[in-house]
Amino acid sequence: MTTDQIRAICADGAFPGTKTPAELVETHISWVILTPDFAFKIKKPVTFGFLDFGTLEKRRFYCEEELRLNRRLAPDLYLGVLPIAESNDRLVIGATENVPQDYAVQMRRMDNRRQMDILLAAGEVTIGQMKELAAVLAPFHRVAVLENPPECHPATYWADFAELYRFGDDIARHLGPVATDTLQRWRSSIPEFLEQHEPRLQERARKGFWVDGHGDLHARNIMLLDDGPVVFDCIEFNAHFRQNDILNELAFLCMDLEARGHAELAEAFLQAYRQIREVMPQPEDAELFRFFKAYRANVRLKVALIELRQHQSPELEAQVQRYWQVLAGYCPARQQWQRGVHGFCGGPQIF
Repeated sequence: MTTDQIRAICADGAFPGTKTPAELVETHISWVILTPDFAFKIKKPVTFGFLDFGTLEKRRFYCEEELRLNRRLAPDLYLGVLPIAESNDRLVIGATENVPQDYAVQMRRMDNRRQMDILLAAGEVTIGQMKELAAVLAPFHRVAVLENPPECHPATYWADFAELYRFGDDIARHLGPVATDTLQRWRSSIPEFLEQHEPRLQERARKGFWVDGHGDLHARNIMLLDDGPVVFDCIEFNAHFRQNDILNELAFLCMDLEARGHAELAEAFLQAYRQIREVMPQPEDAELFRFFKAYRANVRLKVALIELRQHQSPELEAQVQRYWQVLAGYCPARQQWQRGVHGFCGGPQIF
């Protein structure tokens, strides 16, 4: 599929349900058509180091995986997978009389105004809602524990982190020489930290702290509804990003809240979660949690840089600046990560 074809589907109302108004939202890996009744998510035919939607067969498979995995936390939201095929000389979502040209995940439309990122910007997220969110996620993670987690090796985390170096030219252009120099210093300090903490990382895997979780747990993927929070849009395209230490999962949300200026909500969420299930039984776990927040800031920075390559905009420029500052705040400015960090969910700081 191409953007022009998706726009035509949107303009023609070539989808089930009420036809207007229809809005097209585009990300670096998908198109989403928003209608009064439904949302239709179509995967772009793209291949990156972390995903492969390059063939029709793969896009169908990952649409079905998206449905299966997201029904764990949002069963009423995810409705099915629909073919996109020609009907009366136009492409139609849900047409079945011809060979599918692509596929769409059909979701029930929810009130976007209840997205957590929008409510955060308006200052309308409460401590109570953070406690409700913890009460949803902690039981989910208990069920999602991996019985036989993959062997945990520091090189794996470093390989993920080091993908940022592929964006060296982008970082130099958008962030300047100081950022480039900082990036080079991390080549030694972060691998040293991971090697130092390898025994504890492996021990956590053996003791049931690895889950087949959500993988993309940030504010834009959470709805705060009157009857409780709904978590959606988990990672379906790469199990490696979804199957992780539970601290890695929780770190994404806490990092996102801190990046948006709400460290108090991050702290409230984490403390409420730990009252249900203790996931930091050892002091060393606090240092690992801080690293995982850096790891997740790294992910958001890479996504912002990819999107900036596709669409130049002041908003994306601001995102790149924000996530760099957050990442640099979590990462060491010298060879050792500081011991005895006060608080488990404190905001970024330069060591």
